[in-house]
Amino acid sequence: MKNFLCIVFFAFALNTFGQDFATLQNYEFKSVESYKTQESEVLKCANYLFGNPADSSELNRLISAQFIMKWMEGTPDYTFSIDQKAMELTKGSTDLLGLYLAAMSKTVLEKPDTKLSNDEIYNASENLLVTYCSNKANNIKPSKHIKKLLKSKK
Repeated sequence: MKNFLCIVFFAFALNTFGQDFATLQNYEFKSVESYKTQESEVLKCANYLFGNPADSSELNRLISAQFIMKWMEGTPDYTFSIDQKAMELTKGSTDLLGLYLAAMSKTVLEKPDTKLSNDEIYNASENLLVTYCSNKANNIKPSKHIKKLLKSKK
């Protein structure tokens, strides 16, 4: 009985802490409803990206970022604007851009009953990205613009 409980606990721990997004890799959004039903998965992916260092589990990070981008491209419920401010913030870094897109998705999905302006989405996303970059344990190189923002916060 003890062994059984240990095995159950271990399996639960692996499932809880060892997230695997491989099932999302080949997911195809086939209808308007499929975008709505996958919002919780998009939020899980965004939380995963912001909850783990940039150099951990690269495959899960890639799958998560790709899934978020696919969702953003087709969701009929939200419109995302990637303007000059966003490009300056991420400055050619695909890692930072992926995190910025995740931050935008996280921002709108955590406030589903609030119609946010592009500026509100940008400001909240910028704050999430800057906060993530401020933690050295996340092992991500901030852009010059983010470094400037980090310096101004001190």
